[in-house]
Amino acid sequence: MKRLTLALLAAVALMVVASATIGAQDQPTRVVFVDAQALIAAHPGGQAANALRAQASEEVGDLRNQLDGLQARARAGETLSTDEQERFNILLTTLDAVQSRYQADIAAAAEPAIEAVNDAIRDVAVEREYAIVMDIAAAAESGLVVYAIDGLDITDMVLSRLR
Repeated sequence: MKRLTLALLAAVALMVVASATIGAQDQPTRVVFVDAQALIAAHPGGQAANALRAQASEEVGDLRNQLDGLQARARAGETLSTDEQERFNILLTTLDAVQSRYQADIAAAAEPAIEAVNDAIRDVAVEREYAIVMDIAAAAESGLVVYAIDGLDITDMVLSRLR
């Protein structure tokens, strides 16, 4: 009798698991895409980060140009003076310091935008019952998505949530 009860319980458990699996397969997986970079750029924190990127690009570009000029002279066989060698080393150290400072400043400026965008994406996904939200640029760049029907981009919905 005990064996029959155990077998019956095992069969019932198996049926419950099977029906749950079948029921889960009946629900379509809803995958959508979002342009996260556009959303971050639309946020004030993203705009501040972009302004810092432009400023960094200009400042780093000036330092690189000075370094490139000295390197070009050295490659051409010209001997750099002691002052020029010292200047080269100072420029190299300054370039590293400036890049590090800007990276930290840009990350700090962008952090509120990234958090707000992630929250808005999560809110829209939960409300609309989207199972997966993929960044459209990452999906395209990685080749992960081979085909997707039109109408799966929810960037505008998320953007309206951010505002």
